[in-house]
Amino acid sequence: MDFLGRMTEVINYIEDHISDDIDFSSVSKIVCCGVYQFGRIFSYVVGMPLSEYVRRRRLSLAALELQTGNNKVIDVALKYGYNSPEAFSRAFRDMHGIAPKEACTLGVKLRLYPRITFHISIKGDADMEYRIEEKNEITVVGVVRNLGRWTLSTDEKKSNLTRIREIWDEYLGGGMNEVIGSKYELYRPPFWQIGVTHTKDNGETILAIGAESDGNQYKELDTYIIPASIWAVFTGKGAVNNPDHPLHGSLMTRIMSEWLPSSGYEKSMNCEIEIYGPGDAFEDSYTCEIWIPVKKK
Repeated sequence: MDFLGRMTEVINYIEDHISDDIDFSSVSKIVCCGVYQFGRIFSYVVGMPLSEYVRRRRLSLAALELQTGNNKVIDVALKYGYNSPEAFSRAFRDMHGIAPKEACTLGVKLRLYPRITFHISIKGDADMEYRIEEKNEITVVGVVRNLGRWTLSTDEKKSNLTRIREIWDEYLGGGMNEVIGSKYELYRPPFWQIGVTHTKDNGETILAIGAESDGNQYKELDTYIIPASIWAVFTGKGAVNNPDHPLHGSLMTRIMSEWLPSSGYEKSMNCEIEIYGPGDAFEDSYTCEIWIPVKKK
């Protein structure tokens, strides 16, 4: 199945489970990537986070159900994931401009956010440079966080991408970056500063930030082991704080839609590594890498 076919399957899954607490790991498996990169891909391709797309679809369907006048507001609110009529009423008014109980009034205007469909092929208009590496186990030392299972309800409380950015900000600004870089001098080639996201078979996502271990034990550092694999390595160029930086969605989308289908490889696990080397990360000329675990088809 091609990339757009997989994205269509994602939309089908969402529509079939629109009133459920959607598990991000289930939809990310359809696209064959971890939930972190899937979130980036979905936002890049669709133009909004998955949670926002589901919110708009739920409120559209809720309006259609209320329009008949045969459904109670509280029943519709609970069906579409709102624990109180007040929360549902606020969200409904934000989208439709009226209270839910007014939806069945003749002449009122309601907004319908349609189901997304894909009709075009995504084709690259630029070369993609890559290399293939084979590595034994990679031991990362630094900060390791188990982010648990990502579902729609957890993402609505705080965006999963926001949670990861906050952990990165804490790492960079809270002293751990200096501990690893200056105190222990662990930043070195080929991995330099490592950011790992790994969605495990049980649906939990692990975030590990740090450097490759030098074999010594450091009590203040967490440890995470990345299984041995063959890796496809791609380069992203630009200031990392630029919202259009390739690592924020466009590069992974091109890898999944263009490189993988024609490469003779497939993903071997839902793990991705981002490598940040020396240099000024806020310069347009800065380069970093994303490592994708692969195996021969």
